Parts: sequence; C-alpha cells; structure tokens
Amino acid sequence: MTPVLRSSRAALPRLRPLAACLASALFLQAGVLGAAAPSPSAPRGGLAVLNCDDSGAGSLRDVVAGAVSGDVVDLTALSCASITLTSGAIVIGSGIADLTLHGPGSAALGISGNNASRVLEHDGTGTLTVSGLALVQGSAAGNGGCILASGNLSLAGVTVAQCTAGTDDVAGISGGGAFVAGNATLADTQFTTNAVNGNLRVRGGALAVGGTLTTTSSLFAGNSAHSHSVTGGNAFANIVEGGALFALGSTHLTDSIVTGNTATSDTFEVFGGGIAVGSHPDNAEAPLDILRGTVSGNTVVSTCDVCAPQGGGIAAVGTTRLRDTQVSDNSVGSTNHYGGAGGLRVFNAGSVEIIRSTISGNHADSAGGGMIGPAYGLVSIDGSSITANVAGNQGGTNEGGGGVQCVACTFQVQSSAITGNTAEANGGGIGVLYGESGPAPMAIIDSTISGNSASEGGGVMLDGGNAQLSNSTIAFNTSTQRGAGFSASEYAYQIDLQSTIVSNNTNGAAPANVWAFPETVTGANNLIPGSSGPAQLPADTITADPLLQPLALNGATTLTHALGAGSPAIDTGNNMIGLLFDQRGDPFLRELGAAADIGAFETDPAASSDVIFQDGFDDGA
Repeated sequence: MTPVLRSSRAALPRLRPLAACLASALFLQAGVLGAAAPSPSAPRGGLAVLNCDDSGAGSLRDVVAGAVSGDVVDLTALSCASITLTSGAIVIGSGIADLTLHGPGSAALGISGNNASRVLEHDGTGTLTVSGLALVQGSAAGNGGCILASGNLSLAGVTVAQCTAGTDDVAGISGGGAFVAGNATLADTQFTTNAVNGNLRVRGGALAVGGTLTTTSSLFAGNSAHSHSVTGGNAFANIVEGGALFALGSTHLTDSIVTGNTATSDTFEVFGGGIAVGSHPDNAEAPLDILRGTVSGNTVVSTCDVCAPQGGGIAAVGTTRLRDTQVSDNSVGSTNHYGGAGGLRVFNAGSVEIIRSTISGNHADSAGGGMIGPAYGLVSIDGSSITANVAGNQGGTNEGGGGVQCVACTFQVQSSAITGNTAEANGGGIGVLYGESGPAPMAIIDSTISGNSASEGGGVMLDGGNAQLSNSTIAFNTSTQRGAGFSASEYAYQIDLQSTIVSNNTNGAAPANVWAFPETVTGANNLIPGSSGPAQLPADTITADPLLQPLALNGATTLTHALGAGSPAIDTGNNMIGLLFDQRGDPFLRELGAAADIGAFETDPAASSDVIFQDGFDDGA
C-alpha cells in the first residue's frame, strides 16, 4: 500500500446503525403506496389517460395501444388512487422502442396486477421510462413479477411492491419485482416485499438486470429469492444469486439502502443476501461501486448439508469499491454451519477498496465474519472501521478471519480500526491464509487492531508471505494459543515492524504479544512488552507498559488508543514511510514534539493530556 502523503483528508460524516434503521423505518412505514419523491413535472404533449378503467376508450391500455415510439403517456390528471388490471398486463409491443409513463406520484396512483398478471411488459429494444407511479401486486410464472423489459428500464419516483415471479417447480427464474434484459437506471425508487421462487438458477428477489445497473436514493427492503428442491431435479444446480439485486453488468449504487432481504437455496449454494453482481458459478465478472450506501440485515441461508453459501450482504465477482458505506448485521449460514463472508464476499477481482466505510456486526457460520477477499487480489482498506463481526467455525473448517479473511490474497490497511471481532478459529481481526500467493506483502499502516479474539492470532494471523507493520497499535487482543496480538506461522517469511505498539495482548492470563517462526523480526522503534515466541525482536525494542488509554474516537471517525501521560511511546518512534498524519487523518499530524510517537496515535504536547474527545467534538462544541 502506498502511504497517504496528501496535504488534507476531510473527515466525512459516517452512516451510523441507528440512522440507517430510522431511514429504513421511514421508507417502510410508507407502505405499498407510501410517500416517495415527488413525480417529475409532466412533459408537454403527452397522451392523456382519461380514466382508471382496465380497458376501453381513454384507459391506460387503450392509450398505450395507440402510442408510437417516443410518446409520453400522461396519467397526472387522474383523480383515482389505483388502476386494477383485470385483463392482463399492459403490453408495449416490439414496434415501440421507447415509451414513457408519467404519473402523479407513487403515493397518489398505483397500478395493480391484481395478483394475476404482470403490470407492464415492454417487448421493444429501447427504453421503458416510468415515473411517479406505484406498480404493485404483479404476478408471473416467468421472469419479472411486475415488470418485464426486453430492452432498458428507467424508473424515477416509483414504488414496486408485493410482486412475485415464478413458482417452486419452474426452472431459471429472475426478478421478483422486475426483470430487465438490458440496462436499468433507478432514482428515488423503492422495491419492497417482492419475491422470486423457482428451482435451478434463481436471481434477484427485487430486480434482475442483464446489463448495467445504476441506482440513486433508492430502497430495496424485505425482498426474497428462493431456489426450491424439486423431486428428480439436479440438487446441485439450485443456486440463488441476490436476495434483492442481481446484475450481470457494471453496478453503481449511490445513497441507496439494501436491507432485510433474504436469499435461500434448499439444496445448494447461495450468493448475496442483499446484492449479487456478476456470477460466480458462471465466472462472469462485473465491477461494483457503492457510494454512501447501507447494506444491512440481509440473510443468506442454505439447507444443503455440505454447501458453503457466501456473502450475507454482498457477493461480487470483479473489482469492488465501497465509499462512505455501511455493511452491517448481515449473516450467512447453512444446515451444517458452513458459509463465509457475513458482510461482503468478493471473487475474481484484482482489487477491492473499502474507503471511509464501516463493516460491522456481520456473522458467518464458518469464515470471514466481516468479509472475504478475492484470491490473488489486493484488499485495500483506508479510513474505515471493521468491528464486532463474528466467524463461527461451526462447521470445523478452521479458516477463521473474524473481521477480514484473505485466502491467497493481500490485505493492506491504513488509517483504520479493526476492533472487537471474533473468530472461533484463527485471526480474530485479520486472518491471512496462503499469503505468499498474494500480489504484495500484507501491510498495516497507521491503524489500530484492538479487542479481537481467536484461537490463535487474536489481532492478526499471518499464515504465509511477508508483512510490514508501521506506526500502528495492536493491543488488548486475546487468544487461546500462541500469539494473541500478532501470530505468524512457519510459512511467513519476513516480518518488519516499524514504530509499532504490540501490547496488552493475552493468552489466558499470560502476555502473548508476538509469536513468529522467523528467526528474526526486523524493524526499529517498537514497543513490545513480554514474550515473543521463537522470534528475536529488534534490539532497540522497548518493553515497558505503553500506558494505553481506552478506545475512543479522540476527535476522529475511527477508534484509537491515546497514550497516557508519561508513556514511553511518546517521542520515541519513527516515521520512516513519511506519513503526514496519524490514524485520525487531517489535522492530526504524524510528528509532534521531538519525534513521532510509537503506535497509531500521536500525542499533541500543546493539548491537555486529560482531554479525550469521545464524539469528534471538542469541549466547546
């Protein structure tokens, strides 16, 4: 990882669990025809719908039948609350490439499929655009419970709710709310309580998209995808992808919430309780980018005895980036307690970036409580928090990784906190297996790893490859064997520690800060009290108590351990990699006083030593 050498780093507001829950509740209270964004202004020259009848002169069906490509169908003058379809879906024929349906707002007008048909079918190859409407209670034996689009789909201020696609004995079903063969663009749109059911491949409880997906300020809540067992069928082909969203193309989510969705397979694998991008079974890659998103409370379940479902919140196949995003309280599991990546699972990616984001409270029955990175890829975490995730090891696979698991990949973290995670196997905070196969050495820079627990490597477990730790604090982690703070197996080749605290880590009642097979650990200006296993630490290592203060925000957005007055870590470290700031970022300089402090926190000699900022505000706020 290249150190942060920028001149400033703004402390951006972070999504908090309570705020996310409140936002979800406000959306859900609105109901099927609940309050959504106001409908855009009616375009001029539209074809007016005159009544709310299912058919006949002036009805929506009649107006659409007379439209040509490029027309706008205007429903804004209607005074009724709903149109109930009793003679099937509104079909937009293949001769109409592009058509717009414009309503008065999703709270004002809904179109119901009456639980007997889809609401809209577009056979054209252009774009179906819908705004200001609720599309509800659609039902289809095939793809797309409420909407089937052969081309592209654009929704603005739309609610899609209580739609169902497929049945238990129908194979290969996608899109409980909508199926889009081309690209989909959504703004201020809600997909709630939709469901897709079938067997073999089942995708997208809310929405399935064959091309690119772009969403802004949208909600996906309470949707489900379920692949059912069928007598005489191939049990090992019943695969579910995306409890809410499935997309085969580039996917971009901005200011959107994906919450409370479920993906279930009766007999085989599941990928993505909330979101699935690309397809792991088909080795199809697509990039995923989430900005200011919330992915919370989603669930992956497989009732297969030998399966390992993946990605309670997100399963992505390809380059993945999360910015200012919260992935929280998602879970993944199976009948015999296999399953990995409670929050995020990434496959086939050269890079994964987690920037100013939070991965918290996720649970995996087996491995990777918070996330699992891609083999041979680089996982880069900056300015983020990974906290209170659990990897259960209930299936006995001993893979570990309570916060993060890297299998044959490289994990690099900077200006971040990895705290309070648990692995029943190894690597409570970070677990690296086959690290020698990753593209670069593991790096921990300007970061805090605290309060994690595991059987070995309560803070960090390195099984293979090299590691560089700089200006970081690894403290108060626990294990039941060997290194509680940092543990490295015989497959770890070279470990370099610079200006790092590894302290107050315990194995039972005994100190167990560093345990490493390499004959020597290189570096300088470290503070490591107590035993270190077979490895020899650098000759200048300080062994006194660093006087670490309790975890606190200390004026920033990630947790740190401040140094108590008189700590031997003050002014005795180095800044060999040229960092401008400590873990907290701008304005907290990396070097104050005679030299840099050891660890992730830099003490300001001009500030009162007894002031610790708990919430990012000083006493005058």
